Amino acid sequence: MKINLSNSLRSLFNTQGQIPVNALNPPLFITGSMRSGTTYLVNKLSSHPQLLKIGSELNEVWSTIGNAPIKNRCEYRSEKDLSTEATYQMTHYFTTFIEKSKSVKRHVMRLNDKIDDDLGRVFYDWDNIIPMNKSPHLMNKITYINSLFQNAKNIIIIRDIFGHSASMKIHFDNEYSKKGRIRIMEKDPRSCWTTMNKDSFDTSSNPNYYPNDFKLIPEMWIRLNKLVLKEVKQLEDKNTLIISYENLISKPELVFDSIFKFLDLREEHKESEEKIKQSQQKL
Repeated sequence: MKINLSNSLRSLFNTQGQIPVNALNPPLFITGSMRSGTTYLVNKLSSHPQLLKIGSELNEVWSTIGNAPIKNRCEYRSEKDLSTEATYQMTHYFTTFIEKSKSVKRHVMRLNDKIDDDLGRVFYDWDNIIPMNKSPHLMNKITYINSLFQNAKNIIIIRDIFGHSASMKIHFDNEYSKKGRIRIMEKDPRSCWTTMNKDSFDTSSNPNYYPNDFKLIPEMWIRLNKLVLKEVKQLEDKNTLIISYENLISKPELVFDSIFKFLDLREEHKESEEKIKQSQQKL
């Protein structure tokens, strides 16, 4: 005997013939040269009820399913490299990440992060969530990721060349001494750093690597910032915000005001925005 349930009972037992539609908001991408405050910014913004941090930098994900090499080799990508498969795979990854983030396990993990490091939040506005991914390695892929995700928003952080170069030197020296990593500047003027182990790289055949040549660090800063500023001109102004690292640190309230205005988040979360602007967090 066939049992016909009323629409109200179908809703109660979640047995509708069609799954309710829940559109994915366009993601927010945060990028900028390494050591320019991208981690600091994404951690601050993850305290907002609508802004969910998707992983860390997703190096493996972008390289494996996103057709955007980031791991070890950071190759250039543009809208011409767009593929249906990469669009599907990355959209599926972001959607799945959001759904799994609603689980009890993920709530406990976020609670632990909140207690230990005061990062992010435990509960989010799931009906209005915006997936947020930060990575310096997307800096030479800005038109590509905006082809993958139509109407995505982008925040680009620019740090002055002097502070950036000094910080990068410390970072690269540390990785070289502890892990034997060297950074190679490829000939392609649109590529970022290639990372290799010193024992597997023939230094005699290519002198363009650090720690052999310090000037490569400011040269890479010029290369990447010049590239991203040129390519954002292809995007709609309403979808891209460029901020200064120095202002982010010295005038955080003004910078966060501009960010929240740019993102146009829900009015009901204004209190959370004020808390983020006032909060203090170490770099």
